[in-house]
Amino acid sequence: MTREILIIIVVTLYAISSVLVVLLILQRRLSLRRARLHAAAVERLRGCVEECLLEGRPLPSLQKHDESALIELSVRYATFMRGHELETLISSLEKAGVIEAALQRLHASGEWNRADAAELLGRLRVQRSVPELMAALQDPSEAVRTTAARSLAAIGAPEAIPALVSALRDSSRWTVSLLAENLMMMGPEAVTPLLGMLDSDDHNVRVAAVQILGEIRDAAAIRPLAAIAVDDESLNLRAQATAALGKLGGPDAQNALFTALRDDEWQVRTQAAKALGRIGDPAAARALAAAMPDESWWVRVNCAEALAKLGDAGVNHLKALLDHPDRYVREQAAGVLEALDLYAPHRKGLPATAGVDEYGAPA
Repeated sequence: MTREILIIIVVTLYAISSVLVVLLILQRRLSLRRARLHAAAVERLRGCVEECLLEGRPLPSLQKHDESALIELSVRYATFMRGHELETLISSLEKAGVIEAALQRLHASGEWNRADAAELLGRLRVQRSVPELMAALQDPSEAVRTTAARSLAAIGAPEAIPALVSALRDSSRWTVSLLAENLMMMGPEAVTPLLGMLDSDDHNVRVAAVQILGEIRDAAAIRPLAAIAVDDESLNLRAQATAALGKLGGPDAQNALFTALRDDEWQVRTQAAKALGRIGDPAAARALAAAMPDESWWVRVNCAEALAKLGDAGVNHLKALLDHPDRYVREQAAGVLEALDLYAPHRKGLPATAGVDEYGAPA
């Protein structure tokens, strides 16, 4: 009896395996057939699309396999189009029902269907889809929200900026990171709404706004960021604003950084030193040299490296610091000058790695 059961099991498994193999073969053949039909449709429609764009001729009636081919061709052409040419393409797709279908799919039940529709509208840069994409920023799916934000940035609609800024409150840090990237793409037009977010009750929103303003580098952000760098209660925000000011530059930014060099927290002081080095104004050399005798190794490092970026003024201060009474200040100055090939510690009887251990940490 046991043997008969085993035979039945083996035969059953063999039959199931055979069926699976047949199904896989059929699926592969169907996939190949769909691919051939799609490629043929692309080639058939290519001339029609080009005639539509160049001569204004209407697109032909779509057959069963034509819509995906038309979308593929349209996305390819839209990548290189602007102005009237793009408007002509979008108008043709409107008449063919492609745009309306994509707008309807933004409300489909499947999240990937909604995300795909949002991506298509962004790649085609469909202006009339902006309100729908703004609404999609509240979609329960993170994939849909991030795709909608990316599409709004690609379209470049100024009216979408407040919605993108407000979406920085999203609970997902991944979404906020992508939103920040998209707002940077929007450029100076995003500055005013971002400045309004600096007073948000949400700490993460304020941090994101500070970082984005630093990347956009619009002068209108200097004074608000300077106020945060000098006076804000949050250590993180002061440090972030200090770093952003180094990307903006200018007298107001530099004055705030001089104040930040005296902050109670070493994280802010080290960012201030780094920022002054990035701005590269020789007038900052005296303040950086005065800040070198700091209890924090990172502050000393950043002050010394910043001085090295200020030309002769910075180098002269580094040389003067070789005689400072603080051993760690002397060694830091010597290390930077050695890197500039302006000083050889071993000639003075100092080890070349003085001040740090074998891992590069403070000794």
